[in-house]
Amino acid sequence: MAELKVRLIGAGGHGILTLGRVIGETAVRYGKEAVMTIGYSPAQRGGWSRADVLISDKKIDYPIFTHPDILVTTTQETYDLEYANLREGGWLIYESSIVEPKEVEGIKQIGINAIERAIKLGNRVVANIIILGFMNTIIKMFPEDVVKAAIAARVKKKYVDLNLKAYEVGKEVALQAVGVV
Repeated sequence: MAELKVRLIGAGGHGILTLGRVIGETAVRYGKEAVMTIGYSPAQRGGWSRADVLISDKKIDYPIFTHPDILVTTTQETYDLEYANLREGGWLIYESSIVEPKEVEGIKQIGINAIERAIKLGNRVVANIIILGFMNTIIKMFPEDVVKAAIAARVKKKYVDLNLKAYEVGKEVALQAVGVV
């Protein structure tokens, strides 16, 4: 991986910024350079939040990008706003209980119902980590032990076990999706 551009975008409260921090922490623990920029919609309530994580083998001089390699979106609004920005050949991962994907040539799209699975685990807020387990298993961004260490470092101590279970749920769904299980 010379450089990897990851855009995470969804409704405020979907754990987008936490997910970005965990991905950045994972990259640094894996010996990469990483920087995250964030953005918010102008809406006071019901708006979106975005985390752009740039990961590189080299020093990062400029953290802004327009065409991500990976796009994760958790609402229809953010899907519609961003899918056309994804680079050709890129990955688009979406919350399948909310997003109706469009037919788009040249990108790989795959959905996961992370919110429902998080609710079954007992806490809706771990949907972001379910997405992380799913994404890391499908795309193979980082070694699993490094991701789990980053999760433990970035979430509140009392929620570490729940988040590690959420990661495993995402991983299991990914393995089923690609036909390994």
